[in-house]
Amino acid sequence: MTARMDGEWIIVNEFAQVRLTVDTNGNDPRLCIEDLATERRIYLDAFGLAGLTTATPEELARYMDPNPRSET
Repeated sequence: MTARMDGEWIIVNEFAQVRLTVDTNGNDPRLCIEDLATERRIYLDAFGLAGLTTATPEELARYMDPNPRSET
């Protein structure tokens, strides 16, 4: 399920809910990905996003835990 709000995308399935927005406060625009369950965010610029396209499914799998353990 995907919902488009003004300036943001909410993407939801049975495992996760994330909000996508574009942050333009820095030198270059960055994609902000926010996990709505944990309120954790990551900001990726064009270089970081391009790097994701070269990752294998195995490399990405380590980040697929929607409920990561809290860091100490």
